[in-house]
Amino acid sequence: MNSRRSPRLDAGGAGHRYYLRVTYLLSCYSENTSPYGILQGRQPNIRGGDVTSERATRPRGRPRTGVRESVIDQAWQLLDESGAARLSTKEIAKRAGVAESSIFYHFGDRMGLLQAVIQQQLRPLKDLLADRSDSPATDLPADLLTLLTTLEEFFLATIPVMAAVESDAELRAVYLERSRDLDLGPHRAVDAVVAQLSRHPAAGDDPRPAALLLVGAAHQRALQRRLSPPDALVDLPTPESVAETLARLFHTSK
Repeated sequence: MNSRRSPRLDAGGAGHRYYLRVTYLLSCYSENTSPYGILQGRQPNIRGGDVTSERATRPRGRPRTGVRESVIDQAWQLLDESGAARLSTKEIAKRAGVAESSIFYHFGDRMGLLQAVIQQQLRPLKDLLADRSDSPATDLPADLLTLLTTLEEFFLATIPVMAAVESDAELRAVYLERSRDLDLGPHRAVDAVVAQLSRHPAAGDDPRPAALLLVGAAHQRALQRRLSPPDALVDLPTPESVAETLARLFHTSK
């Protein structure tokens, strides 16, 4: 067996991941503490992401911060370009300009990395919900349109990530287990929309069916933009028309 082979982001390889974490910590230790200082028992000045291999591969002048963000960005780009086929720690580390061991140090395992990618793509939606949490609801069609387009962009960005999870039985099992433990999953998108629609008197006592329609429309538009041929997109309803249709549903349900 070739011991130099890069570990793929699979569910196995726990021993190798442990080795990489130890290697990462040792490289931080040795880089930030002189040999004399180590002998004297001095504590190293360890900074996240400062490893010798990163120093060798990083372009001159590049700051030493942002290791985690760079890994997340490059993991998403690799998934977007090539799917799960080329998703390996070696490839991500090479593209991000970081030590391969730092991936396991920061994310623990491949599901931790993929969840971090998803969380990164969730930021615009979280920011939107936070900005509107205390503001009065005034324009239902406008709110529906904003929610729809923000969710659509999230789904569009995470399709490659979820495809990677679905294509691997062990990854899917880990995802389901952590989703149960942390109460994560597609239902949270519906819950978020319900909370936003509940601010509108026109939403009535039970906005969940309309929330499900909005989330479903956002997901379907994202899927078609990602997978449908260009000619088919001509007939794809615009976000504005979808929002207007949903707004009419609220008024006709009274």
